[in-house]
Amino acid sequence: MPDSKTTGIEWVSAGLAPNEFTATLWRDILSDAGIDAYLKPIDAATFLIAAAILPVNVMVPKERLEEAKSILADVKIVDQASEPSSSDEAGSGE
Repeated sequence: MPDSKTTGIEWVSAGLAPNEFTATLWRDILSDAGIDAYLKPIDAATFLIAAAILPVNVMVPKERLEEAKSILADVKIVDQASEPSSSDEAGSGE
């Protein structure tokens, strides 16, 4: 969350994570890459009730947006590559 050190920074969404767990993972990956980030729920009142299942914006400084999106795109590609395809689930028919 922005604090006194980040006052005056324009924050923008680098991506909308499907849930708080994924958003936290993305925030930590961006932080490891040297990009400040914080999580902003799409609906603060509902977020307190069902944080695990609601989408969450991952906010970054505007000047780091393109870099952050590039990093998150790589994360999403790796995540998709690790999911089994429908042909893998069907088996080889042996």
